[in-house]
Amino acid sequence: MSWIDKVSKSFASVVSSNLSLGHDQEEVIAYGAFALIQTVLSIFAIAAFGLLLGVFAESMIISFAAATLRKFSGGVHATKPLNCAVIGMIIFCVLGLLVKHLMINIEFVYLIGLMALEFAFVFYVMIKYCPVGSVNKPLKNPDKRKRLKKQSLMFTLSMLAVNIVMTYAYVLTNNINFLTVAVCISTGILWQSITLVSLGHIIIESLDTFMGGTTILNRRANK
Repeated sequence: MSWIDKVSKSFASVVSSNLSLGHDQEEVIAYGAFALIQTVLSIFAIAAFGLLLGVFAESMIISFAAATLRKFSGGVHATKPLNCAVIGMIIFCVLGLLVKHLMINIEFVYLIGLMALEFAFVFYVMIKYCPVGSVNKPLKNPDKRKRLKKQSLMFTLSMLAVNIVMTYAYVLTNNINFLTVAVCISTGILWQSITLVSLGHIIIESLDTFMGGTTILNRRANK
């Protein structure tokens, strides 16, 4: 049991005892506390490492786009909460560095082409594979799968709209920040779509195993 599990269960036990709640309610509180702690830990790790590398804004925007799409699309998981936080920190900060490099060295017209290809790939993955469940959260219910796929596509469409607006704002103002936001968003949802296919599974599994993961990651458990 990880320290996050222990803290979450202890917190839930105290709350449940004070409020005279049942076991099921205690489990819900423990799950909520676990999710909150893991989220805060992940955000802090990405923010701290991003600041250290000089890509705070880029890494945070990328992680926000990826994490939001992940809520609907699912994806591969690390075997431990700490591994999840560290892997996220590494991936999103490396992607932040990549975006920073692209903004300096790639011409505008090529960035537009790159973002178009990214969105084309994301839509393909969303239609073909989304949503992807896990052993702990299998997605067998057809209605739920249909709803999550629709939400994933709607979110991707909304991000495409934001990208178009940001790109147009850059053209009008020549403010590079608008274009940076657009590239970060497309990079974030591209990464999340990669976690739905074999390549993403291999990357996450390799990092997780290197960090001491003890079980094989869940591959498309919804099928």
